[in-house]
Amino acid sequence: MDISTMDQGLLRRNPSLTPEEFYHHWLHKHAPIVVPFFLHSGAQHYEQIHGPLIPSNTASTPSVDISTYDGAAGMPPQSILDNPAPMPKWKQDYYQEVILADERRFLVSEALDHIYRVPPGTVKGERKVVIDQGKCLIEVSDEIWKVWKEYEARGVAEKEGGK
Repeated sequence: MDISTMDQGLLRRNPSLTPEEFYHHWLHKHAPIVVPFFLHSGAQHYEQIHGPLIPSNTASTPSVDISTYDGAAGMPPQSILDNPAPMPKWKQDYYQEVILADERRFLVSEALDHIYRVPPGTVKGERKVVIDQGKCLIEVSDEIWKVWKEYEARGVAEKEGGK
């Protein structure tokens, strides 16, 4: 998917974090744990837009008070969010136990509880590309891959147990 056609999801940081702590956590702690999940899901692009956010001021973008948001991420089409592909239990568990647990640390709430969808290009800021053309552009530690493989192994065990 071309990032220029992706909606942007505006996000709010946990108020206990400074903006610098928020951006550092989002890129260096959170992004690595979502990379295996996103790559397994077939994501071709994932980027973060760090603030301060600046409105693009194009005629096609709505007037949005972005002052209460700290960052933005590319979002899949609403049709995909409304009709997600079936997800095996082990992957749902990873999402809930690893990704959502981390969102509660650095965001004001789980992303889907407060994210505000705006049209492509509504805001600008410092772009941090994490996945491009299906390739990871950041370092993901061996420890994160180990955790991911442990969840995958649950899926293998679940399949074998269900035979």
